[in-house]
Amino acid sequence: MADEFVVDDTKFRSVDLSKIGAFIDKAPEMINEFEAIKNKFNSINRELLKEWNGEGADEYKFEAESILSKIGSLKDVLDEITGGTIKDLRETYSKFDEDMGIFNANPFEEE
Repeated sequence: MADEFVVDDTKFRSVDLSKIGAFIDKAPEMINEFEAIKNKFNSINRELLKEWNGEGADEYKFEAESILSKIGSLKDVLDEITGGTIKDLRETYSKFDEDMGIFNANPFEEE
């Protein structure tokens, strides 16, 4: 994640946080797409079960509901990731980037 480049014989280091930001920015779109898939799944199941009665229909409905409960909410998962792990990662790399800025300003000083 750290890149080095040279300007006038001086080595600089930089950190690219754009992928972390892109993931955070993309999360709402992923949530919407996931919810659309779940809504379509529910719509298909409602239509299917309108005319289907009996033990087979009951078993199918139970399995479909079980699947939905197991996959849960992508929003909850992404909120946890972006609000916790990714936030911590971004803060850590931002601090590293700040440290690299100090280093780049004084690359010949001993640490």
